[in-house]
Amino acid sequence: MVDANPNRPVLVLGLMPRTGTNYLGRMLRTHRDCTTAKTLYEDFLVHSLPDLDDCVEGIATSWPKHWPCHRRLDELRGRLGEALLAFLEDDVRSPDKRPVFKTPSVRGVDRIEHFLPQADVVIVLRQGPATIESGMRSFGWDFETACKRWGTAVQTVLSTAERRKAEGLKPFVLVRYEDLATDTGSVLNSVAAQIGLDPAGFDRKRLAEFPVYGSSQQDKLNWDPVAKATDFNPLARAAHWPAHAIRRFDHLSDGLSAKLAYDLPYSQGQGRLSAARQRLHDARERLPWRLQSLLRYKL
Repeated sequence: MVDANPNRPVLVLGLMPRTGTNYLGRMLRTHRDCTTAKTLYEDFLVHSLPDLDDCVEGIATSWPKHWPCHRRLDELRGRLGEALLAFLEDDVRSPDKRPVFKTPSVRGVDRIEHFLPQADVVIVLRQGPATIESGMRSFGWDFETACKRWGTAVQTVLSTAERRKAEGLKPFVLVRYEDLATDTGSVLNSVAAQIGLDPAGFDRKRLAEFPVYGSSQQDKLNWDPVAKATDFNPLARAAHWPAHAIRRFDHLSDGLSAKLAYDLPYSQGQGRLSAARQRLHDARERLPWRLQSLLRYKL
């Protein structure tokens, strides 16, 4: 069967920043049949789909309930999606190739089938503690907020994937950053096969020498390409975390690491003392700000 849109876009989404969205996106763009954006370095179009959906629903509230146009809301969403795709297509460097766009967020991924059903979606996953440690080093993230954010993003991906499977929709391509870092060739072959690219289209020599962009291991964060140092090990970002930090992460992220087959050396624990300790920290947000500061969780 011939694809009606052989140059359909590839949307690379990350659970959140620091999960490897930039890394995978740049690798896919080295494929001979892919191209990059001229100005949309990170497009955030999917991230904003909930807002666009609110706009559609807001328009509909102005129509009398008996008007038959209410049955055309999905058509309206589709037309708006076509406008988004046209906007993307106008920004590509090589119009005859498949554009690869990236966004470090999965917000809005549950609306993709309404607005952007033509796109192939690749989602990058990464172990929670390593993601959060990288974000704290690079951007000064708050530990507790980041843990909750990771859990929310994982739940969004899992629930959307389950619903799409039940509805017979095309599944998302899920890529674990850890696998990409340790078995790059096999992962790229798998991704290519799932989104309709020829695996032979990658320059293997170039990939073997692929530089690092924006690593939290750099003294000063920047997005210039840097050759990998001999001690570069992004998989060990949170190796220094003590047991109590990992248990706190597991609690705040609702134990979802196991759903992605990420084994933690310590879980949140089920004992009374462990539960009481977690409740104490949970109560911090309801306390006066001075006490909140005293109880702020630190590694």
